[in-house]
Amino acid sequence: MSFTEDVIEELKKLGFNEYQAKVYTALVGLGVATASEISQASGVPPNKVYSVIDTLKKRGLVLAQESDTSTNRYRPRSPDSFMKELRTDYETTFKKTEDKLFALYERSKKAFIPELWILRGSQAVFSKIKEMIMDANNDISIGIDSPFDLHLHGIDQVLSEASGHLKSITIITGKDGVDNPGEVNVLKSLSEYTDVRVSDNFHAIWVIIDSLEILQGTYAQLEGGIELGVMATWSDNQAFAELWKRFSDSLWENATPLDKMKLPTE
Repeated sequence: MSFTEDVIEELKKLGFNEYQAKVYTALVGLGVATASEISQASGVPPNKVYSVIDTLKKRGLVLAQESDTSTNRYRPRSPDSFMKELRTDYETTFKKTEDKLFALYERSKKAFIPELWILRGSQAVFSKIKEMIMDANNDISIGIDSPFDLHLHGIDQVLSEASGHLKSITIITGKDGVDNPGEVNVLKSLSEYTDVRVSDNFHAIWVIIDSLEILQGTYAQLEGGIELGVMATWSDNQAFAELWKRFSDSLWENATPLDKMKLPTE
């Protein structure tokens, strides 16, 4: 995709239609031009370009030098001025929409009944884990049998961003989670902003957020070792989440800090 095509695609995300984006981008590049020149540069058909220019004029994005004796010429409004105004409008709209949606959500939450959801497959499970982490306010407890999955699915990046405002992030794994240098490197990287420990007997996945939500899963296998992938349940039942948090804390107390472990190296 060329530079100009990229700009056109971005303008479309900001509410321009195809022709409007092409005409404004072409005119910014030309500086001052006639409708014929704009049509040629933008690829917008001559029979369409005038109506597009009129629409952009009404939005204050195109200025016209009109003449009764010669061809009208057009110039664009400064992109800097236009983008500042658009950013302000979007921020205002975003804030108003966010406030109204939040008010609706808070009102509807009173009718919420704690639920249990079943998640199947890595994408569903780890996408939910990301969502939970981003919603956390105080603390996160993670149990993971295969720490490399935290890197593979981008959980490590989300945790890094969340660590700036959370009080506590703990990660616990088992001996299988530190049996190769790849897993160890992931855990060492995570230990820069989380507390990591290793338990002697551990085979599970869980994520507990603020003792309010719990995701609990496993790497499912059939008899004979046939992999079924990741399966998990998620619940916002506070009593269930608190029960798992007590279990997690108990396991944590008896686990060994990562820096005290004898770990494999490359």
